[in-house]
Amino acid sequence: MRLLRSTTMLASTLLALSAVPAFARESGPIAAGQPGSSEIAQASPSETEALRSGLKAALDRVDALERRLQLLEQSSGIGNSAAISDADQAEMRGRGLSGEPEASPKLDAQATTPTTPAQQARAKPAVAQLEPDRKTAAPSDAVETIARAEQGQFGGTFSLEAGASYSYFNSAQLNLSGFLALDSIFLGTISVDEINADVLVTDGTLRLGLTKRLQLDVTVPYLWRHTNYRSGGAGSNAQGLAEVDVRDNGVGDISFGASWTMLKESFHRPNVVLNVRGKAPTGMHPFGIGLVEVPGSGGNLNVPERLSTGNGVWGISGGVSMLKTIDPMVVFASFNYYHNFEQHFDDISELDDTTPTGTIPGKVKIGDAIQFGAGVAFALNERSSLSVSFSDRIVSRSKVQNDGAAQNTIVGSQANIGILTFGATFALSNHLALLANIGAGLTRDAPGLTVGLRLPYRF
Repeated sequence: MRLLRSTTMLASTLLALSAVPAFARESGPIAAGQPGSSEIAQASPSETEALRSGLKAALDRVDALERRLQLLEQSSGIGNSAAISDADQAEMRGRGLSGEPEASPKLDAQATTPTTPAQQARAKPAVAQLEPDRKTAAPSDAVETIARAEQGQFGGTFSLEAGASYSYFNSAQLNLSGFLALDSIFLGTISVDEINADVLVTDGTLRLGLTKRLQLDVTVPYLWRHTNYRSGGAGSNAQGLAEVDVRDNGVGDISFGASWTMLKESFHRPNVVLNVRGKAPTGMHPFGIGLVEVPGSGGNLNVPERLSTGNGVWGISGGVSMLKTIDPMVVFASFNYYHNFEQHFDDISELDDTTPTGTIPGKVKIGDAIQFGAGVAFALNERSSLSVSFSDRIVSRSKVQNDGAAQNTIVGSQANIGILTFGATFALSNHLALLANIGAGLTRDAPGLTVGLRLPYRF
């Protein structure tokens, strides 16, 4: 239809211009005696020049239209001439009488990938008007908050996170010092020791998402510790009770790390993030802290002079975390390995520095650990969610070695720390979120109760 309209237009133009005298095709002056010479001769020089200019412009237009008609005939297969190029066809179809492009967004959107510069120029506006192909809904604020809490902050932004956590520990131990008489009567000293500990940790974390796949972070903690020691049977008296409180506070061990997104989440696979972290011994270590006897306990109760805020050694960890969105549910899991480097200390004894023995230098190797966990979160609405998760950390035995002596394993230093945690997340705004959790210890070495609050602000 477009070719028929163009041909009809060209034919009408040629018929209108066919009345132009044939002599007008000559570029030279009009000779006397030629048809139409008398009319031109009667005209003034200025009118003659204007007429010549008009005729020349009309003839140039006719020549251009004839060339276009010939090209159209070739493109449609009329005549024996070779077909014109794709570029010439695109230029003819894309231009009207005014010489401006006549793009059709609907046709361009259905066209195949352009191959020529002219086709690419025409295709760009149409592609820009197309609606992006989205097969799944954008994640809600609640889902994004869960993902950032479990795997980090990515995408060229950074966030500041303030957090606080409280842990409560309780342990009781029965100490017997004596022997059995007649296989049924115990002769000696019996003491019951009970320890209640409260640990409050506040920290500030800076997360920097360098790219959509790489994140860096650093965490600075500050600890408040309070431990209550009680012992029954003080002074070989069954009614005797000794009690003392020890408090301390200070900066903990600063940690820093990097996370890298190995696989982006798709329909069939989870989001997989690899992480590596380092820990510096910036807190007060527990080695060389002397034990002192509590007055009135009859030697049954010895407590540390102060409480540590760090473990005193350099450490490194590495692991992987996975997260999969199954709307409205989010499933996540993680696995990490922790390695502590051997460290030498000027004093590793538990004796009071004022004793004749003095200090005992030596090396300490804190046991390595593995930790694994999994959980699930449910988005209640666009801005809130509930979650439940389980984590277990298994710690191997620690070892000590006095200078010039053999290495010894510390009996009972292994641990199994299993915690069941219930949490909730609230996206308070586009930048601020609130994360709350409460946990219960499932093993003897785990804290009986944990409570945590975090406020990440994303810039």
